[in-house]
Amino acid sequence: MTTKTITGALHPTLVRASAGTGKTYQLTARLLRILLQDSPPETILATTFTRKAAGEILNRVLEVLAKAGDDNDQASLKALQEQVGIPSLQHQTCRQQLHRILKNIHRLRICTLDSLFTQLARSFPFELSLPPAWRLTDEIEEVWIQERAVSNVVSILNPSEMTTMLTMLGKGEIKRSIQRELMQVVDTAYGIHRRSTSDAWMKLVAPKRPDQKEITKVAGELRQADPSQKTVRAKLQKLADAIETGDFNSLVDDTLIRNIAKARRTHAEVKFGRSKLPDGLDDALDVVYAAVRTELVGLLVSQNEATAKILAAYDFHVNTLKQSSRVLSFEDVAVRLSRLFSGIDPQALINRMDGAIDHVLLDEFQDTSPAQWQVLRPLAVRACNVEAAVEDGSERQIGRSFFCVGDTKQAIYGWRGGVAEIFDAVTDEIDGIAETEQNESFRSSPDIIDFVNLVFRNLSRHPLSSEGDPKDPSDKTAHEATAIRRFASQFPDHTAFKKSLKGYVRIQTSMKVEGGDKEANDNACLEDAAKQIAEIAKEASGKKIGVLTRTNSAVAQLINMLESLNVEVSQEGGNPLTDSAAVETVLSALMMAEHPGDGRWRFHVEQTLLVADPTLTADSIRRMVEQRGIAQTVERLCGTLAPICTARDTLRLRQLARLAIAYENNPQPRLRDFVRLVREKRIERPQQAQVRVMTVHQSKGLEFDVVVLPQLDGPLTRSSGNCVADAKSLSESPQGITRYIGQDYWHFLDKKWQHAFGSQGASAMTEALCLLYVAITRAKQALYIVVQPSNKKEFSTKTAASLIYHAVGCEKDPTESGSVLYESGHSDWSNKDQVMENADVPVKKVQIQFRHATSEQRRSANRSATTI
Repeated sequence: MTTKTITGALHPTLVRASAGTGKTYQLTARLLRILLQDSPPETILATTFTRKAAGEILNRVLEVLAKAGDDNDQASLKALQEQVGIPSLQHQTCRQQLHRILKNIHRLRICTLDSLFTQLARSFPFELSLPPAWRLTDEIEEVWIQERAVSNVVSILNPSEMTTMLTMLGKGEIKRSIQRELMQVVDTAYGIHRRSTSDAWMKLVAPKRPDQKEITKVAGELRQADPSQKTVRAKLQKLADAIETGDFNSLVDDTLIRNIAKARRTHAEVKFGRSKLPDGLDDALDVVYAAVRTELVGLLVSQNEATAKILAAYDFHVNTLKQSSRVLSFEDVAVRLSRLFSGIDPQALINRMDGAIDHVLLDEFQDTSPAQWQVLRPLAVRACNVEAAVEDGSERQIGRSFFCVGDTKQAIYGWRGGVAEIFDAVTDEIDGIAETEQNESFRSSPDIIDFVNLVFRNLSRHPLSSEGDPKDPSDKTAHEATAIRRFASQFPDHTAFKKSLKGYVRIQTSMKVEGGDKEANDNACLEDAAKQIAEIAKEASGKKIGVLTRTNSAVAQLINMLESLNVEVSQEGGNPLTDSAAVETVLSALMMAEHPGDGRWRFHVEQTLLVADPTLTADSIRRMVEQRGIAQTVERLCGTLAPICTARDTLRLRQLARLAIAYENNPQPRLRDFVRLVREKRIERPQQAQVRVMTVHQSKGLEFDVVVLPQLDGPLTRSSGNCVADAKSLSESPQGITRYIGQDYWHFLDKKWQHAFGSQGASAMTEALCLLYVAITRAKQALYIVVQPSNKKEFSTKTAASLIYHAVGCEKDPTESGSVLYESGHSDWSNKDQVMENADVPVKKVQIQFRHATSEQRRSANRSATTI
């Protein structure tokens, strides 16, 4: 028997593709290669994270084949031959493949993970215990169901149980809002709870408290000590008082307790400030620390126990509600599938999916969650296992392939479960996979790419990168510093493909509000950024401008500021419809009908809606809702206001009417629930505009000629209220879980948990750096960064603005208002008549020319850039 391999066999491949290096191009090339090898469309699976990206991939496939199939378009055929690596490809073959794909386009799976998981779930309805005719919830409906489930949990507990439970949850303190406290527990802990074993919350164990006789003895020793300093004597007396009364909780935040922990780690003597403690107290201090440690860890253990009970009750009630309402969230589907697929029979999967998936292509893999990977893993493993088949007396290999593309530097969705480390886990869990890198940008100019290299390869210049004790696992700063140094050391050198494309980078400070608070200076920075954007839009007409912020509130503020400057702007990602006064009027009318005795709504409507139509009273609106429904009532109210509204408000009214039509499908539509939905749900206000405003998260996958970053002065990381998990690997359930505690208390934990907490802190810092990388690399030609003036010249704050300032080696005073801190590239980048003759001008040289130059000198330097 002879053996032969099919022509052009595709090896399992993992591609690490930096921003703008053509991830979609590579995935499309792989997909085309598979199709051109006559693989049936139903055996192919290509997933990505957005519908837009999935549609773009399909459109590229069809467009490329259509152009290459034209006998008169030799250039397109040659480009396709190079893209797929098949030099013998002919026009006729492309036409045949295009025809085959169009006939079977319904069987070609190019979809989002949401769509794929929904298909898989519908294939295993009984195994997953799915309700009949189920549907997916949106984020608003999900919150409402969560609130109802929490209310049910509260209702089943008697007052004494609830008091005990809340005391345990609050580590000895009872919160004022029961509902809010339990909702916070659900938000921060339920996601990881449902992926863990039943005893995971019990793995943190409090150490044994010292014997009472020993504690009494220690109290006596502290009282008998006679230090020369009065402050030390008073401190020891305070310790003795707390020990005798058993009030160890009051010592948790005590400075001397922290000094004891530090001294034990560094093998140094314990001090109180600069004062030494009397000799012979070492053993007594150890007993005090052990007792306090038992108190703190014991409270945390109680909190974990209460959290486990609350989440178990919540899990029962939320699943009951969803089962009766026949709804599921996407996370519900992913979790159920991950449990099923952990031990699924491959043949059963083939039968249920009406055919085998032989080719798996995964896009943006760095944003995959552990639950999602557990579902995808069996498909990936099968695609990598090549089997032999006998045909005409000879043995051949069955064509299968696996292709995975992503970039861990763009992993910015940790808040919704994405784990960048899964990218590295692929190489460990799948045999024979080959890794390749792509670091040549087809998007950005050399000046932008040089700035990207300058920033991220020099992150270690920031003082934060050298802070902390790397030998102390309880030092959060040390973990964050390690994350910064690792990101910088692993950052690959980026290059630009478009050597002749001119670019420009400028960092400037905004005006400072003297005596103003943080909010005033934040607003001042946004106002200066809006003015800068208006100037850019005027000078660079026809260029696409992306304004990227960290928060949705800043998006709304900037849109209002830009519109007041007569700049046409498109809002991406969405804000609630209540950013329109006309929508607020309609909502007030509905609330007036719901609560006719509340004068607030009547007052608002009398000033607006009733002026346009005096017949719209509370009674008439309520009758209209009862007889015609919410949708028609809202449409009538919107139609009344539309003739007196601006174009912007009219668009929002149309969107409100569409939202009402969708809401009326709710089994129990209520006016107040609809009003709440409108106030919470984010609706995009897209339009053709030169300027687009969005958050950095929403800009993922997009590119702009110009990028403006006006919000880099907030903390890089925020204090986490999430849980911390101890897991061996990402593909396994957590071995242990605990609620989060502040970094000042990490020293009370054992080293295993200190490392777990530290890893979470390092991950948060890495994600912050990824967010900054995504923001900067959206720019094709120009990048404008507007930061607030620093309070100190050292500018060593833990912010993105400070990181950039130190990384590029700025020498200007960062405390000055309205100052250009850094400038490089070509300020006339938008002039189409100018061509950059030398793209290899070092950024540092251009920067030095600009630092102490007047505006005229800068323009002159740009005109003679080739001689610098």
